[in-house]
Amino acid sequence: MRKIDLVSIICLLFIALTTEAQINVFHIDDETAPPTREGIFYSLPRTVVKVEVKIDRVENYKGPYAEFAMRLLGLKNVVDANSIKYRISDIAISTYPEPDPGQYYFIELGEQISKRDQSGLFSLSDAGLFLGTLPDSANEKSSTASGQNAPQPLIESDKEIFGELFRYSADVSIFEKVDTIIRKINIDTMLVERQYYKRTVVEKSPEQKAKEAAEFISKIKESRFQLISGFQEVNYNQETLEYMDTQLKAMEKEYMKLFTGISVHKPMSYEYKYIPVINQINAEIPIFKFSESGGIIDLDEPGGEVVTIKIQRVGNTNTVSAYLKKAEKKLKTHGFFYRIPELGRVTVKLDNQSQKETQCLISQLGVVTYLPVNKWKVKFYENTGGIKGLELR
Repeated sequence: MRKIDLVSIICLLFIALTTEAQINVFHIDDETAPPTREGIFYSLPRTVVKVEVKIDRVENYKGPYAEFAMRLLGLKNVVDANSIKYRISDIAISTYPEPDPGQYYFIELGEQISKRDQSGLFSLSDAGLFLGTLPDSANEKSSTASGQNAPQPLIESDKEIFGELFRYSADVSIFEKVDTIIRKINIDTMLVERQYYKRTVVEKSPEQKAKEAAEFISKIKESRFQLISGFQEVNYNQETLEYMDTQLKAMEKEYMKLFTGISVHKPMSYEYKYIPVINQINAEIPIFKFSESGGIIDLDEPGGEVVTIKIQRVGNTNTVSAYLKKAEKKLKTHGFFYRIPELGRVTVKLDNQSQKETQCLISQLGVVTYLPVNKWKVKFYENTGGIKGLELR
């Protein structure tokens, strides 16, 4: 899902407020009937958990001389069959806010506002999230909680590793074969031998081509040794020496691929969105399936292991919630509603041994309460709907 930009596009609405002007805030639901249309709508945010999965697709290609690798070069770990495998290289957990459809409010403004009194500022995001009444509310960026990303493996590009697949396997694969035919002819009492030469073109066997490639690898290694050791007694400058050595190593690598095979790495990326809700706390919720042979697959497809996400409350707002329940009074008028977010533990489980875990603030698992009427100027955190700053009027 497209991430909502809450900072770059800010809609600022300037309204003159006084210490005597009445501001009343209504929570909007199906039963709410505000007495006037004159006011402003805003929303508190809810937290969306984003799981970014990075997949490494590995395509293995068997070398044309793989069966001779052990006998001719002593190589054991070679690609012995063509195959495609997938592995999860990294999972990153992050959060971002979006308007909570159950937390929309209407700010009703008083009819009489003095022009001479101090002006206030209502700052709203482009999504309708309330940022506050302090002037610098729209100018500050708040960070998004996220899990730490694992170091990315160094992967050669397809152009570097795949480009011309087994380029030296296209060397000349035929040779001229000369057979000597001796024919004996009786002329009178004499026996005469005549020799004939039969020339034919024969295709080389795989073993012959493998032996030639192995011999060429040995020649390259010998040439590198002679170059580095100064056998040729030529005073090359450093740049020339490095260039020749680099070219010989590249040629040796290409010939070695004929025996070892090639593995092509193709990175892939997927994103999944999950909105935490109260009735799914501590439950493992399936988000996708993964298999080594098929990569990421849908939950309704057969096969693969189910990858789940679990949200746990740390409990930092329990005391506040209990206090509000004891002290709660039903008032007819309210100031600005705000949130006290809950700290949550987010766990993405791959299997019994592997999982990714982080902690972040989750707005909708916390507490919603309100300020007294006409007591404050306030600044909100845009990601959580919590109070960032207050100013007495």
